[in-house]
Amino acid sequence: MSIALQRFSNLIAAIYSAGNDPDRWDGVIREITDTFGAVHGFLVIAEPAGARWAIKTSGNGGSPDLTSSLDRVAEHMQRLPAGSATTSDELFDHTSANGLANSFLARLTDDLPPSWICLTMPDHGSINGHSAGLALLRALVPHLRGALRTQSRLVELSRERALALATLEQAHYGIMIVTADAALVFANSMAGRIIRQTDGLSVDTFGRLRARSSATQARLRALIEQAAESPDGGGNVAVARPFDNRPLIVRISPLDGISEDGNGQWHRAVLLLVADPDRDPEPEPEALHDLYGLTEAETLVAMAVLRGDGLPAVADQLSVSVFTARTHLQHIFAKTKTHRQAELVRLLLTTAMSAP
Repeated sequence: MSIALQRFSNLIAAIYSAGNDPDRWDGVIREITDTFGAVHGFLVIAEPAGARWAIKTSGNGGSPDLTSSLDRVAEHMQRLPAGSATTSDELFDHTSANGLANSFLARLTDDLPPSWICLTMPDHGSINGHSAGLALLRALVPHLRGALRTQSRLVELSRERALALATLEQAHYGIMIVTADAALVFANSMAGRIIRQTDGLSVDTFGRLRARSSATQARLRALIEQAAESPDGGGNVAVARPFDNRPLIVRISPLDGISEDGNGQWHRAVLLLVADPDRDPEPEPEALHDLYGLTEAETLVAMAVLRGDGLPAVADQLSVSVFTARTHLQHIFAKTKTHRQAELVRLLLTTAMSAP
């Protein structure tokens, strides 16, 4: 069994391309099957975390149904060292080939269960004593392993990204990431709403963040540039808004680099946390009960204190005396281990910010 150098090179390139784009594995297993002159080719890509497999097949005629025997075949494949290739004669006995007799096989990953490849040849003579077939498979195995490692890492990064984005969406404030020249790289949904509504901040036609007033814009850009230049840079700025709404509170902080220039230098990114005083979060009543054991009446008193209502107003809302309202407040202090209304407000705000 021989293969032209150009065809081998093209096959290697296709393998690595599939590592970056899993949809291309079908074409790769088809090309490998044709190269070996195999009747059927199987690439079984395991996902150990989910105990699932993706099966890429190629060949003519009826192919064996692997879905019912994957666990049994995987047990045999686990006996092989990762990266090794063999034949069905060496791996199976005559009763356990599971439809994969007359095949070249290789274990491709260290995981349990492992990923593996199988090339079923036309007859037993195609594998018996044909070291060239094994040699070719062994030449392909390191590249298949490398491509699968790339695919696994990309899947892992995709999951981490999805989890990170979902976490950022839980925040009760706007989160933006910009470059040194204020070009917007990322905005969570709350920050996106502020930008879309031109609620104090907007993005110009060049994709750069802008404040409404020129003075605030100059201050904002200066703080962003400072944060991009130094790990100690950054600061705070109040951004005026339309319709007499209270200003946005923007905290600018340095962030690790996000882009590399042609000289291998990473540019520092800048993080902006945007708080909207008109959208202060309130803790869920259920959270106050679960965390501090507050009764329904005590919860109402605590929420009124958070809003800045005085005890007479609280008593009026609950249709109780001021004395009763004050008693509820003392119980709240005891349960939350606070002593003054200012401490209670700080605790309730912290509770609200940490709630989903």
